[in-house]
Amino acid sequence: SSGINAEYGNRKQKKSSTSEEDSTCPKCRKQKKKLRTVMDVVHRVQWDDQYNPEDFVVGFLDRFDGLVEEEFQYFDWSDVTTVDDWESFCIPKHRVYYFKHHGEIVWDRRTRTDKIFTDKEIKCDQCEKT
Repeated sequence: SSGINAEYGNRKQKKSSTSEEDSTCPKCRKQKKKLRTVMDVVHRVQWDDQYNPEDFVVGFLDRFDGLVEEEFQYFDWSDVTTVDDWESFCIPKHRVYYFKHHGEIVWDRRTRTDKIFTDKEIKCDQCEKT
């Protein structure tokens, strides 16, 4: 757990303000394509026959323990406002940082990695052609 937190930094650090540089491709500075949402990934894992939900692990930010990993099946992916906390485990989607498949990170919000829908880091249209 401490290795995971070290990799993603201290959760109490202030978030740097969103700048134009964050939304542009580092190679050519054009606008990056949008990263698929957490729920896009969840739906893909749940409904695509190519994936077995039991093979996935979710990395999420716990309010008290920092970055934690749990099996995909552990979560109730319903809207957090409609779930009974005593019966199932649900977290706000903005707390999900990454998904792992067989130990490999396949979707990561911070590095903009998306191997569920593409095979690479999300870049702009121009750089994806090269």
